[in-house]
Amino acid sequence: MKKHQAIYSKIKELLKNHFGSDLREYEDGDHLSIGETGIWICCDERELTVGYGLVHQHFDPEYDDIQNAIDRFFNLLTKRKRITRYYKGSFPYKSKTELILSDSEFENLGTVMTWLFPYWKKTKKETKFEEKLVDLSAIEKDVKEIKNYAKQRI
Repeated sequence: MKKHQAIYSKIKELLKNHFGSDLREYEDGDHLSIGETGIWICCDERELTVGYGLVHQHFDPEYDDIQNAIDRFFNLLTKRKRITRYYKGSFPYKSKTELILSDSEFENLGTVMTWLFPYWKKTKKETKFEEKLVDLSAIEKDVKEIKNYAKQRI
């Protein structure tokens, strides 16, 4: 088992303990999502992928720091999110997702959009906030254990 696969297994156990029946495991066993939250993680032979809705990032342990994947995933669980949707008329054509790290600090997770939209219509913007799923203090010990495991295997 490769390092990123072992980390995925440890994250999977943590999620089972904290989310129980809300945790969805797909047929291949290498893809997990948490209820209707949009937060997901998957693992294959080459990489670990962390996502929120359509926005996602691939972490290949050969080229990327796996600590960033761990931080990204746990930030998705423990931080508020700001989602800004852009509309042309009533058609949603773009969505920007950000993590709220502090009152004045945001981390842009990504922007998704469609190419075909009624560009001639007036643009409207709608912002909504999603609360954190779990308090960091509830999983802090497990998170530190996973991070230490990742550091030891470098």
